[in-house]
Amino acid sequence: MADATDPHTLRQFLRELGDILKAPARLEIGGSTALILRGLLCRATDDIDVVDEVPNTIRIEHELLEGLVQRYGLRLTHFQSHYLPSGWLQRVESIGRFGKLDVSLVHPVDIFVRKLFSKRTKDRDDLRMLLPRLDRATIVDCLKNSAQSLLADPNLRAAAQKNWYVLFGEDLPA
Repeated sequence: MADATDPHTLRQFLRELGDILKAPARLEIGGSTALILRGLLCRATDDIDVVDEVPNTIRIEHELLEGLVQRYGLRLTHFQSHYLPSGWLQRVESIGRFGKLDVSLVHPVDIFVRKLFSKRTKDRDDLRMLLPRLDRATIVDCLKNSAQSLLADPNLRAAAQKNWYVLFGEDLPA
């Protein structure tokens, strides 16, 4: 089992990346990295999940990115925003500017709801660790008011029902 990823290491990665960039860029980070940076999750990760895509100004820096992978053990990856609850972008929180890189984090409740619709056991483990740190009523509100497109997909809904049952021992709120 790997050592937990240190939030300071993640910030060092972001500072080095932002310092070397030739043009300004912006990242919205979700997934476990956003939770680790906030101190809400303690586990190892080898990727930094960026919403939608890694900006081209970063993506073209192949040597830089490979060097960061070798030295930090971290890789920039991406996931599609349609797996997040609607309105997520209005809830992101800036953690600052790192050189030429502006970084914001997806809100923890939006990440929780995203992971709720996952079939991966790794995501269910994250949900279990995150649950005591979040307000259940806020989660239910987000689920009911912002996750309709996710709930409409039968496969995603089935995963959410299973995960909700494991977490709470009851049916997914209607």
